[in-house]
Order: sequence, then C-alpha cells, then structure tokens
Amino acid sequence: MREQSYMIVLPMNVKDLDDPDILLGRLETSDLITIEDENMDDEQGLILDLKVGDKPYRVVMFPTDIEVPDMFRPQHDLTEEEYQKIDETTEGLGICMDFDDDNARCFHDQLRIIDAMFPDVLAVLDCPSEKLLSGRWVSLAARCNTLPSPRYLFTVQAINNGGDEVWLHTHGLKRCGMYELEILCSTRDMCNDHYKVIEAFAYHMLESKEGIKPGDAVFVAQTAESYIVCTAVDWKEALKFYPDAELGTEEDRDDDVHSEDTYVIMTYDSPDDEENGKYSLLQDYDDDLEDNPMFMLSNAETARMKSLAIERIPYMKLGFENKDNTVILKIGLTIDEEYWDDDDKPGREHIWFELKEINDDCVVAELTQDPYYVSGMKKGDIGTYPFEDITDWMIFTKECTITPDDVYKL
Repeated sequence: MREQSYMIVLPMNVKDLDDPDILLGRLETSDLITIEDENMDDEQGLILDLKVGDKPYRVVMFPTDIEVPDMFRPQHDLTEEEYQKIDETTEGLGICMDFDDDNARCFHDQLRIIDAMFPDVLAVLDCPSEKLLSGRWVSLAARCNTLPSPRYLFTVQAINNGGDEVWLHTHGLKRCGMYELEILCSTRDMCNDHYKVIEAFAYHMLESKEGIKPGDAVFVAQTAESYIVCTAVDWKEALKFYPDAELGTEEDRDDDVHSEDTYVIMTYDSPDDEENGKYSLLQDYDDDLEDNPMFMLSNAETARMKSLAIERIPYMKLGFENKDNTVILKIGLTIDEEYWDDDDKPGREHIWFELKEINDDCVVAELTQDPYYVSGMKKGDIGTYPFEDITDWMIFTKECTITPDDVYKL
C-alpha cells in the first residue's frame, strides 16, 4: 500500500541543476544533514544515504522535465511573476524517498533536504498529494521547528460532471502507508461540509498510533443533537448503497489510483450498528453538518498549532505594525473549576481576542465574544496575556487573511 513520496523541485535558477556537485556541496555544509553514502545508478539516478538529524533516509534524485498537470492545484497564493516563471520552467529535479510511520516528520525532512540544496526555490510539485507548493512557503516551513500541518500530506479533490453530484476523494495518504478516502454522491451545496468530514477522518488516520482499519469507528464531529461516528468501507461495497451514483462508479476506476486501497466514508448510527457492521449513509447527517458542528482536533494537533503560532509571533508583530491591519488572537483561558475533567486538571476555553498592544513577552487584547465556561469575563474585556497562552492568530489585511501558516505572504 505504501508509495514513495515523490517531489519535483522547480529551481528559481535552472543553472542550479547544471552541476550536481554544487547541490551535494550544499547538503554537505548543512548543519542538519549528514551524507553517509552516495552512488550513481544509470536507471534511477543519484542515490544518497543520509540522515536528517538522527533520522536515516535513502533519497533518489534525478533530473526531469517539467509540465505541471492540470489537476495539480496551487496550495498557496502565488504572484503573477511566480506563475510566469513556473510556466517557463522546463527542467527540474525529482526527489524520491520513503516515509515511515512518522509521516509528518518525514514530510518535513523532505522539505529540509530540498531547502538545503535550493535555498532560493521557485516552487515544489508534491506529486502524491497533487499540490503545487510555493517556494517561499517551502523555505519557511523547512526552517521552522514546528512540523507542517497534516493537511499538507494529502489533498481532497472534488470531481463534478457539470451536474449537482460531486465525488470527493483524497490523494497522498498512500505514501503514509494508508488507504485513500472517498465520499460518494456529495452535492454542490454539501461538498464543503463533506470535505471537513473527510479531512477530519484523514487527520485521525495520520495521528493514530495503532492505525485505523476499515470498519473501525472514528468519532469525527459533535453537533447540538448528535455525534457523527464514521467508518471506512471498501468502494465496491459502498457503491451498493448508492445505486444512482454517476461518479465514482466502476467505469471511473480504470487505474490503480482509484481502484485499489481506497475506501468510502460511511457512518454508524449506534454502538449496536458498529458491533454488527451496519453502515449508514453520511448524507443522513447533512442537516447536522449544516448546523456548525464541532470537529474533533487531537491534543497533538492543538499543540502543533499553538507551537507554530508562538514560533511565528515575530510575523504577527510585523503585521500589527501596519495600522490598516487588524490582528486577532486565540487565547486559552482557564475554565471554571466546575467544568474541569475528572482528573482535576484545569481545562481551557480557546477564544478570540483583538490585539491592542504587543510587549516583549505578552499582549494586551480585547475579548471579542462571551466565554461559555469562564465566569466573570465578557465581550469587550481587556486584559494582558503571556505569549505562552496564545494558541492561534490571524492578520486581516486589505488584500487577504494571514495565519501562522501563511506568513510567506508577508
């Protein structure tokens, strides 16, 4: 099931590709990367055994022609100049390596290898996820201590034949040793909500230490009226529940990408259904999904987002210097003791504030909404909070919104 992670580097200067010794020299001078062995294979290309930190990899590199496929979508905002250079680029460097179960670290390390060789990169084609990555983002992500978001490991494509039906399916999970995910018979109105379901399910797969097998129950979201518990069903079995499907049928699966190791997200309505393997349609929960459900983020992802937000506070400061911008912060407030868990550990309610002032190690911010679980605080209250309490932030400019992941725009 596991496939290689294949990326193609589009260099800012194509002359960087003329002399492999220069690229190897850059790797050898990296403080992070150690080359242990190298050899040239006439068929595969340059094979390197190296370590990124203490983690070993076998990396295969080879020159390749560039033609960006139509289905590759830009993951980031690119300038007109960057688009023009991408269109004009005809040569690149392919970089292949295997991931182990530490998928996020492996993805990060592949970016670090690219950044070490190409400190000024135009763009990167991430072939497993069919994404076009901004070179500016790649450089920042590679030099960041915090791992990239799990959403970079995969993408969700929406296929439409001109009507109302939409077929959602992922690309990229197979390089993580996992099956791909699908949602059949979505619609134009519901595809964004269904996208959140497939993304949440994929996050659970990527973060599970035990692995999530087809048929396992996955708690995806909570609504005002119910819980949404999903499972993965082989596409051939799932199609029986969608007799009117026009997309994602057997006729659409004439290649290995969509015919092997791909499963449809369905639901369990009760514990008894889970025990008996009785599946239901995700569409049965469409009304709940439209009612702003709470999708479950793991503690690990919450911690990663907090780490990135704090690590990139200097960019938040930069955005705040422009008085035409508005900056909001998500801060974790200690909730009232009556709402603590049974283990008596203080819980936190993560809530948005508007930034008013930045000091050396803290912010002054105004609460933008009433908390649910913190008494004595209300919308409009202004307080001082240490950086360590910040869990996320956003900069609203006249042109765009910038998050900690989007600081390449600055």
